[in-house]
Amino acid sequence: MSEERQYGSGEAEEAVLNRLRLLEGIFDPATTRRLETIGVAEGWKCLDVGAGAGSVAQWLSERTGPGGKVVATDINTKYLQQVYGPNIEIRRHDITRDNLETEYYDLVHCRTVLMWLSEPEKALFRMAEAVRPGGWLMIEENDYGSILSTDLTTPSAATFTSTWKAGIDFLRAKKIADPYFGRQVRSLLERLGFVNITQEGWTQMCRGGEPMARFDMAAAHMAAKPMMDAGLLEQDKFESIQRFLMDQTFYYPGLTMFSVWGRRPMKK
Repeated sequence: MSEERQYGSGEAEEAVLNRLRLLEGIFDPATTRRLETIGVAEGWKCLDVGAGAGSVAQWLSERTGPGGKVVATDINTKYLQQVYGPNIEIRRHDITRDNLETEYYDLVHCRTVLMWLSEPEKALFRMAEAVRPGGWLMIEENDYGSILSTDLTTPSAATFTSTWKAGIDFLRAKKIADPYFGRQVRSLLERLGFVNITQEGWTQMCRGGEPMARFDMAAAHMAAKPMMDAGLLEQDKFESIQRFLMDQTFYYPGLTMFSVWGRRPMKK
């Protein structure tokens, strides 16, 4: 999650790990499919920024083999302790402040990191500088705009949508995160001058009780207390959100993960 703001840092470790594992279970299949499309191969040097609980770093380690190298960084590495492999380095690192190798990696990847940063462009520039000429940069960020398209003709859906919007507005107003950041990723990579750019968005219709709904439940729990303390969320509204997210008869469009990848141009 956050490389900088550490929103939700007061959460119990078990709750944080549960949220990270849900994220991995939902999004890893799409992420690894994209990495396969890029052509990650034996011997590659890879950097995974904001590696979380380490599933992508583990996949990269197995893919690149003993001749490769995978550096998994995070501002908090406690959830990376189960990642293993002779070619893996676990590095405590703040992408907003700490230096990286320059023009070194065949692949630099991050997922749900930039949306939490106050200066995401600066962090992205650091990542781009770490990519060797001809190497790949891949960024993946969430966008919660699609959740707000739930059918408003249904009273329960209207309550669900308005409460989510209040949470999104709270995160943006307090500058905790940008829940609409995902829609920016293509333009950000293009402005860096990368080439052979490919991009896509991934979402699904969710049903209460499914993994995506449980992930959204975890996110709602993280935001609930500060919103209640600010007088922006009533207890009954929060309880209704929890009921929707566990109701197997309730359907809603999930968040969208926007992904973009491109190559750093070769030097002339």
